[in-house]
Amino acid sequence: MSRPFQERLTNIEKRLEELTKLIAKKQENIFDKVIIDNDEFQRLFKISPGTAANWREQGLIAYIQINHKIIYKIKDINKMLDDNYRAFKK
Repeated sequence: MSRPFQERLTNIEKRLEELTKLIAKKQENIFDKVIIDNDEFQRLFKISPGTAANWREQGLIAYIQINHKIIYKIKDINKMLDDNYRAFKK
């Protein structure tokens, strides 16, 4: 390969790496802000309103309450799942 071609290729690779990092960072920021309401949370986990209330009272899941509306950040749901993960034992 000629030197100018190799330099252009290297520049393209560097730019692709930068763009990949930028996209990954933006996706993380968007994901952190995604929320679902209490009805969606109950449907997702197939639980009753009482179970959802118990989980909140026990501190198993973080939530936001504005007046009577309860919402959850997806980030907090993932944290609850990670905190309660039990690895398979052979």
